[in-house]
Amino acid sequence: MYVAEPFTELSHHCPHKDAPPASTIFLPYVHPFTTASVPLVKTTIGDVDIEGVNIDMPIDTGSTGVLIGAPLLPTLDRKEGTPTYHFLTSSKILYNGRLVNLTVQFHGSNGSYAKARVPVFVVDKSWICPWYDPKVHTLECPTGPDGEEATLRDTSQITYMGVGFGRNKPGNGQPGAVPKANPFLNIESINGRAFRCGSGRAGWTISTKGVHIGLTNRNTRGFRFTKLARGVTYEEDTRDWAMPKMSFSVDGRWATPGHGLVDTGVAQMYIRAEGNFPIPVVKVKDPNRHGSDKEVDRVRQGTNIAVQFPLLGGRAATYAFVVGEEGPMTPSFVAPGKQTPPPFLNTGRAFLHGYSIAFDAVRGRFGFRPTSNSKLTAAGRR
Repeated sequence: MYVAEPFTELSHHCPHKDAPPASTIFLPYVHPFTTASVPLVKTTIGDVDIEGVNIDMPIDTGSTGVLIGAPLLPTLDRKEGTPTYHFLTSSKILYNGRLVNLTVQFHGSNGSYAKARVPVFVVDKSWICPWYDPKVHTLECPTGPDGEEATLRDTSQITYMGVGFGRNKPGNGQPGAVPKANPFLNIESINGRAFRCGSGRAGWTISTKGVHIGLTNRNTRGFRFTKLARGVTYEEDTRDWAMPKMSFSVDGRWATPGHGLVDTGVAQMYIRAEGNFPIPVVKVKDPNRHGSDKEVDRVRQGTNIAVQFPLLGGRAATYAFVVGEEGPMTPSFVAPGKQTPPPFLNTGRAFLHGYSIAFDAVRGRFGFRPTSNSKLTAAGRR
């Protein structure tokens, strides 16, 4: 069983007494942050027997684990690794490949660097599979309900890095989304010095400016936190935590509370209520040229949506917007899910224009720090 270390000063264990503790590293984005595109950080992927490959890696808080197309690692033995699969419910993409232990090196500001060693998902095949059911299907994309063949994707273009948590529940299509696959939680060294020799703890903060890997008192200043429930594999790894609690309202009516996800991997919002909760929905032409449907559901423009993440101390991270109206935290569109329990809301990455976020894998907390576009409020439905 992996037991997370407490957030205490550990520098007395360091082999170099005169060296500053290796507690955190800041990774600036390759390009300025926008809602329109996934944020990227600079990495090098390789190993002792594998030539390192420089990759501008997308950061996705809606999944867990590193995915790289097999053609990008030409010196890797095609037979090496353990077979596995991964399905992204938001984009309907299925990955089929192998898990191979590799080193991920992050390139930070001012020449700094950090190294993590994790099982990397080397993708041999990938499909856009709209009819895939993660509760039924596994490694392969089946034919569609009318005999449609799935769209095969170019694996030489696949690079993705999931750094999220709570995505490994049965039926989510991500059986390997566990802490040991998260490169941000498995840092071995920063600037050549052992990470555990520092005063940091496992976790991260993400903002519109970049990423801090390794939490300290300094880089978590101003955050207010909510406590997380234990995750599916907590008994094997105490860094596994469930998604945070959340509630939302539609046109002033509050739904039953559920779970929320701040997902840097998508620009849109996904919203799911239960029972007969009213969400105004319209049909629009499917903008996805690879989609299997002529029309798709969208939450009607002009709909008022409010979101609240309850925090410790009676506070809450809240925001609201009108679907279709411009605003810094407004998603590109809002897609409704099938109304089944439990309620769920994926904010999309526009949320970062209002709040920086932090994940504390040791204490099991998720934090919010407001920007000029938002503010913390008293908890309670409004």
